[in-house]
Amino acid sequence: MNWFRKLFGSSTESLAPSSDAPAAEEVGQEQLNDDDSDQYFSDEPISSKLQDRFGRAPYAVRIADTIAKRRDPSSIVIGLFGPWGDGKTSVLKMMEESLEEHGHIVTIRFNPWHFSTEDALLRGFFATMTAALGKEPAFKEKAAALLESYGGILSVISVTVPGVEINPGEAAKQIGESLSKVSLDKLKDQIDALLGQSGKRLVILIDDIDRLDRQETHAIFKLVKLSASFKYTSYVLAFDDEVVAAALGDRYGDGGQEAGRAFLEKIIQVPLHLPPADQISLREITFEGVDHAVKQAGIVLDQRQVHVFTRHFVDGLESRFETPRVAKLYTNALLFALPLVKGEVNIAEFMLVEGLRVVCPKLHAAIRDNPQLFLQGESRDGLRGLERAPSAVDQILEGAMPHTTSEERNQLRERLLTPLFPRIGNTLYGGDWEKQWADEQRICSNRYFKRYFVYGVPAGEVSDGSIANLIDALVVADAGSQRDLLSAYTMRAMPKLIQALRNRTDTLDGASALAIATAVASNGDLLPRERGAFVMGGTMTSAGILICHLIRRIPLSERQAAVEAVLGSASPLVMGMECLRWLTHSKDRPEERRVLPDAANEGLYHMFACRIRDANEAMPLFIQEGKDAPHLYWRWLLGGTQEEIEAGLRAIFDKDPAMVDVFLDTYIGEGWEVESGLPVRSDLGRENYNSIASIISPGYIFDNLRARYGGELDDPDYYQDGEPAKITAHQFAFIHRAVIAEEQSPEDAGESSSMPQEFE
Repeated sequence: MNWFRKLFGSSTESLAPSSDAPAAEEVGQEQLNDDDSDQYFSDEPISSKLQDRFGRAPYAVRIADTIAKRRDPSSIVIGLFGPWGDGKTSVLKMMEESLEEHGHIVTIRFNPWHFSTEDALLRGFFATMTAALGKEPAFKEKAAALLESYGGILSVISVTVPGVEINPGEAAKQIGESLSKVSLDKLKDQIDALLGQSGKRLVILIDDIDRLDRQETHAIFKLVKLSASFKYTSYVLAFDDEVVAAALGDRYGDGGQEAGRAFLEKIIQVPLHLPPADQISLREITFEGVDHAVKQAGIVLDQRQVHVFTRHFVDGLESRFETPRVAKLYTNALLFALPLVKGEVNIAEFMLVEGLRVVCPKLHAAIRDNPQLFLQGESRDGLRGLERAPSAVDQILEGAMPHTTSEERNQLRERLLTPLFPRIGNTLYGGDWEKQWADEQRICSNRYFKRYFVYGVPAGEVSDGSIANLIDALVVADAGSQRDLLSAYTMRAMPKLIQALRNRTDTLDGASALAIATAVASNGDLLPRERGAFVMGGTMTSAGILICHLIRRIPLSERQAAVEAVLGSASPLVMGMECLRWLTHSKDRPEERRVLPDAANEGLYHMFACRIRDANEAMPLFIQEGKDAPHLYWRWLLGGTQEEIEAGLRAIFDKDPAMVDVFLDTYIGEGWEVESGLPVRSDLGRENYNSIASIISPGYIFDNLRARYGGELDDPDYYQDGEPAKITAHQFAFIHRAVIAEEQSPEDAGESSSMPQEFE
């Protein structure tokens, strides 16, 4: 990914640093070598000025030299302020390195985070000083012993100085008040004298104060207040001043952060703020992390993806990457997530969305929870204007980013969110854009949106990677293996699978297209048959459309044989019927969507009618195909004759008259309750009657029913109660008598008929 530096004018050939390049500054500045076996980067700071990448080494050296060259014997407390992750620890490390160049300096590092109680903190602090001074020949163990005694006294007596009180630990109370503050003052004088005689100065570096809880924060400043009175001693305290001021404010003054700052001013004599990290350096480190994460995942981005990421990162996200730690967190997030989404999302956009999650987690969650708004956009009335109320998107931004200005939110919206979700902008995008966005696996596609938030393919969907593998396998597999491959997908996943295959048809050659078309057609029983008031076609219809698209990938000279192969293998018959529907030509289909010339239709109808006839001979269609039987009779009629259909039916009904009830039942559809959505049995209507009459004499059916149900059918009740078969018999008889009346007196039929309005 050397393109990052090229895009921003760097002379460096690659983002991956060379093996002898300096290591990284604190978090985010670790060396990002391609061969690094460690995938994630720790929180370790740098250890040398040579590793500085933010130009802070001169700053650290200046503080160290100022301390080392002091001649004033009084103590001094310096505060090094900066937000979490901004590199304070690294500056302390560079200071320590510079202080080592001065022979009269004894540097002592103390981390209060290791001690959980006030008593342990006191003992730990002086134990640390004792251990450090015990190694210095100038003190000959005397100072160490004095410090140990001093700390021991502090831990067992109550000491009060202006604004601070140190109380003994619970265990130490048993010792009593045998020692006194007078003894403490004498020890301090002896320590001061010894330090003056040695010519040494102590520099005590205390880090991680802002990681302490409130009680521990109070304790460390009590300790500094007491021990900072030693002469020839300098303290450098590194912490986030806002965090610490808030913690101290609850205990001192009037409360609140301002009270905490007032207390800090009593202790910190030299407040210094860490210089902000150079934005270009932060960008470089961030891009190195991205480079490393992408390479670790084995992903190669094309030039357009590179441009999309770099452009929108710099415009929309970079201003919120304020510290090296944020860059490091982002790198680790990508190292974790990219292998999960590889091949399933647009990687450039995914990295932008992950960046948003790292720096604006509330906004990331709000987008996740409002897919309709970000995918479909707002109503045109909701678009922003000079006198209009804030739009829904603006309200979400304000709620998720309450501490930002409207200008900052607008910049994020225009430069990041609108490129990711075009429909929230002012440009109109029609439904035809969905295919292009889906082809590019973009987050603004309904099909891919959820993948950006679940780190993979949601349950019930089909991964793009598995589709590619499935296509390759289907093309070379035999019929049995093809069924095994398709059977691996659940009924729930099948609609997504068919859609995914439809999305790939344009990439297939003729031979591959025929293999997949045949595989889908011959395994139609694996497809769900959706039911519902608003179901239009369902998965089997989508499969028929898929097969049509696949066949059109085959050269015209070879299509006739291909279509016949598909129709011959289609199973069950209803799948073949769906294939026939899309592979034959109809007048309402545009010329460019034709599969074969018009003349081919008759031969295909006849071929499929023969398949239906053969199946019917094995078992009557109305028994084996149930509610699909009427459609199959109609397809049989297109390619066969009414006489052969009726002859077959009469033979069955003459042998077993009650089979007419089973036959008629296949023509009864389903209705759906408006409130509950539950299916209910429909009525036999005039359209159903006409379909029956097209394949068998309705008079023959009426005579069968009259013979079995008797005279009640002479005056049938369309809304008859009772068993379903009896209801259907009455409805058939009702319509049949009305039709006869129409034929006998067509002019009076409308007035004399008592047929329900829907049949008139």
